[in-house]
Amino acid sequence: MGASPRPVGRPPRQGCRRIDFRVGGGESSQGGPPGGPVFTFDARYHDIVPDERIVYTYTLDMDETRISISATTVEFKAEDEETKLIFTEQGVFLVGHDTPAQREHGTKEMLDKLGVQLEIG
Repeated sequence: MGASPRPVGRPPRQGCRRIDFRVGGGESSQGGPPGGPVFTFDARYHDIVPDERIVYTYTLDMDETRISISATTVEFKAEDEETKLIFTEQGVFLVGHDTPAQREHGTKEMLDKLGVQLEIG
């Protein structure tokens, strides 16, 4: 039997987060707009090489519905005095709730925010 849905009118848990950054560890978080669906991100780290790469897989659920499954590699390449970040994601998008274009847009926004934080120190 599946988990019961979130009661109507109950605000979603914002920022609920767990991180265990090691090979075999994982990360999970939940959040969403007030009165809207709760999105759950659940990841597992498969390869971590300091200063080189991070490889992880993750699922994304909207309330009780799995909407995607992805494999992601984040690579770090030294270039002169800077570091180039290469982000590669392979995703399977289920049930029509997410698309590659939406994921690319959201990932770009997230990486842009990371860039701003790194610039200001």
